[in-house]
Amino acid sequence: MSEKSLIALVEERFDADSEQLPVFNRVALDVQKLKESETATMNEMTTLIMRDQALTSRILQVANSSFYGGLKQVDTLSGAVLRLGLNKVASLAMMASQLMAYQSKRQSTAERMGQLWQRAYVCASGSRWIAENCGLRGEAEAAFLSGLLHDVGELFLLKALDALCDDAKVGVSVTEQVTDELLGAMHNEIGYRLMKKWELPECYALTARDHHTPSFDHKDRLLAVTRLLDWVCLKLGVGQQSDPDIMLAATAEAQALGLREIQIAQLEVMIEDMVSEAKAML
Repeated sequence: MSEKSLIALVEERFDADSEQLPVFNRVALDVQKLKESETATMNEMTTLIMRDQALTSRILQVANSSFYGGLKQVDTLSGAVLRLGLNKVASLAMMASQLMAYQSKRQSTAERMGQLWQRAYVCASGSRWIAENCGLRGEAEAAFLSGLLHDVGELFLLKALDALCDDAKVGVSVTEQVTDELLGAMHNEIGYRLMKKWELPECYALTARDHHTPSFDHKDRLLAVTRLLDWVCLKLGVGQQSDPDIMLAATAEAQALGLREIQIAQLEVMIEDMVSEAKAML
């Protein structure tokens, strides 16, 4: 059994395996960078995505889901791009790649990942809704990705713990309590470092790092939106125990965004459908 601390072992995994552990998909990352170029064409986007057959299949499945689907089934990537547009397909590629990562052979980890996926999907979809309905329409896709990726540090840590427990040379066994403590202590910083390592835009790295800090930059609207969705998930018990006493309209995030109580109430009503969509995708 290793004499190193669990944190030291996780750090070793970060340095050695962060590009091998299936937290990000290389093609999905390249699609994001292509979209950021602002010169991307439909052919470039579809050619790039088709390098990964599993991702292509997953994108088509999600594009035809009840949330994204139209009356006619989409059979090709070019059809998905025509229906949804380049920006949404790029977000869809990231979501589909993330969805494939939320799997584990270990039952306890699989349950955690299922809960984590629900929070990620609800935060992403809820953030997009706020952006589209509360004066941030131009930032809707960025808000979606910010919500989707803000807890990627937790996903990485769960993958790393799985790998360590499966490594007979290391001989690690972790309890639920130790896992909770590790996630609470490290997931923000690990998420930030992952975003930087993968060269994603700074706004996503800052959201991963600062979504639980006691105070935040009220001018950073993407961060405020994701933080608010975190409060919504906690109040409603999405992927965690609920805290129904939270007054969402009184949070610093809601006030920074200038949200009215009726807008927050509309969002809360839609959360149940978002949770159902998330479960249906797994």
